Amino acid sequence: MTEIELISELHANTRRTRITYRGRIAGRDVAIKCYRRPLFGLIHWIRAQRRGLKIRRAGGPVPEIVYSGWLAQRRCFCFATAFLDGYRPMRQVLREEASEERQYQLIRLLGTRMADIHRCGIEQPDGNLTNFLVNPQDDLAMVDEDDIRVYANPLPVGVAISNLANVAARLPDKSMVEALLSAYLERAFPSAPEQLDQGQFWKSVMGWKNLLERKRAKRNISATRRFD
Repeated sequence: MTEIELISELHANTRRTRITYRGRIAGRDVAIKCYRRPLFGLIHWIRAQRRGLKIRRAGGPVPEIVYSGWLAQRRCFCFATAFLDGYRPMRQVLREEASEERQYQLIRLLGTRMADIHRCGIEQPDGNLTNFLVNPQDDLAMVDEDDIRVYANPLPVGVAISNLANVAARLPDKSMVEALLSAYLERAFPSAPEQLDQGQFWKSVMGWKNLLERKRAKRNISATRRFD
């Protein structure tokens, strides 16, 4: 039987149906995502396994899978990956960074990496900034694998626009959104940036912002958070 130790909680969704812990498996540090509620959890766990393999075949920036299966002490299925020491959620890093120049540097990094991810055919439908991890060397990784989608080819432009706008909607200032977009275009369309319809992008950003505001109001979450 696999020896699994839970050490501390790292993150949970609002309904606490999916909770991520820092843990240890056979002496190795891991991040363990637990899928609560039996049927709901089973569906998401199966999805994480299947999509996890596709993401890695496509070259996505995700950590190594260490264990996937039943976690007896929580009576739920879990999906464990190598713990990325030194990495922190992009939301946390941006909130705690005192230098505005460094904030913009990180946002441009995110735009560049999103262009790389889209080129691999990978879409992270949940644009929450906690799903992107960054270390002091500016290496970026993705988590929340059960939500990630993988296409056989680079993302269709329309899907890419919506996905980029979803992430952009989490940024508080228009100038930050512009920095994200500029870095993305430089990497994705270096010689023909007009391939991305910027009017549609900005329209999509507003659509995502309105959706996020409605969700926050419904769940009684503050609408004034600087990064989401």
